[in-house]
Amino acid sequence: MSNRPRVAVLCTVYFKGSHADVILGRLLDGYRFGGVHQDARIEVASVYLEQLGSHDFEPVSRVDIGTETLRAHGVPMFGSVGEAISLGGSGVNVDGVLIIGEHGDYGWGEFEQKLYPRRRMFDASVAAMVAGGRTVPIFVDKHLAWSFTDAASMVADAERLGIPLLAGSSLPLAWRTPTGANWPYDAPVSEAVVAGIAATEPGCRPTEMSGFHLLELAQALLERRSGGETGVATVTAVTGAAVAPEIVLQLGGSDLFAAAVGALGIDTDDPVGFARSCANDLFLIEYLDGTSLKVVNFDLHAYRAAIAVRGPDRTVVTAPWLDEPDHGHFTFLVRQIESLVLTGISPYPVTRTLLTSGTMEAALRSRHEKRLVQTPHLSLRYTAPQAIPDTGIDEDRP
Repeated sequence: MSNRPRVAVLCTVYFKGSHADVILGRLLDGYRFGGVHQDARIEVASVYLEQLGSHDFEPVSRVDIGTETLRAHGVPMFGSVGEAISLGGSGVNVDGVLIIGEHGDYGWGEFEQKLYPRRRMFDASVAAMVAGGRTVPIFVDKHLAWSFTDAASMVADAERLGIPLLAGSSLPLAWRTPTGANWPYDAPVSEAVVAGIAATEPGCRPTEMSGFHLLELAQALLERRSGGETGVATVTAVTGAAVAPEIVLQLGGSDLFAAAVGALGIDTDDPVGFARSCANDLFLIEYLDGTSLKVVNFDLHAYRAAIAVRGPDRTVVTAPWLDEPDHGHFTFLVRQIESLVLTGISPYPVTRTLLTSGTMEAALRSRHEKRLVQTPHLSLRYTAPQAIPDTGIDEDRP
């Protein structure tokens, strides 16, 4: 019998290429790391899979592979969160909980946020731990919750109960082009531009889905600036017909924007003209210390991201390299999940993802209400680690 720590995995859906597949699949089958294939350092003890069958509400029909995959690996499925954590008995019989609440047949909020049940799954997990008299680490894939109030409550509950909590995107952990490109630790920053490409397909609303990844990528560099993270003061977002004139006003003549577009692999002599023709959204974010971040979402048939950051004496331009269609960059996220469960310590502050979750909500609110949004609730301070082990940042891509 394995002596590896055991985890319960709570999923919304499980189809080929889903977040459940690219995370849970690596825990089941192992993964390539350091040039060799190895078994995962934690073991999947149970799964709660909320939605089964085909999923025609996705951009294309997705067919469930979770039931067959888990049966083949001898992993039991349970009908509730509590049963998955107790393994069908009583108490807390796992060493960690993974919440993968991405994709699935869920409704949309007024700001075009998909109402994933991450808070509900988290609360059910905490209730099972309190009832069972034992707490274990929790990982939440991507943003904590669609509501900042919910996200802040999750973080507060974890702190109060002593539950190690980790969340966020895979992009900050991926290989980078050029290799090792990062913002120097404790160097001042004045402004940054992050740009990404996310295809719009029928039934898919990409702003939150891709915009969150861009915010996490940007935050992973900006949190390294001198003075540490201070929080966000205001957020403004525009979309549709308003994007083109705002692109000219905010980014016209910006060599930083041109650098980000170039790092996306877009060959154009007119970055602003290109953006006017295909930008889907523009976010303008002002931090409390005066740092400025501009986020541009392009509507094209691909997925890439790039960021350019400037300080008084340097500029850094980098793009995460995403191993598609194998999703190899998720290996580095799996390594962070394993570290959380093995050590009981989050490898980087969950406050990063609390801040990006709140910034995403503020941007969507601003876009919906067509106004600048003041964000005193995002006055979140934290200090980033100087280095995070087991990422692709300093590795040559395969």
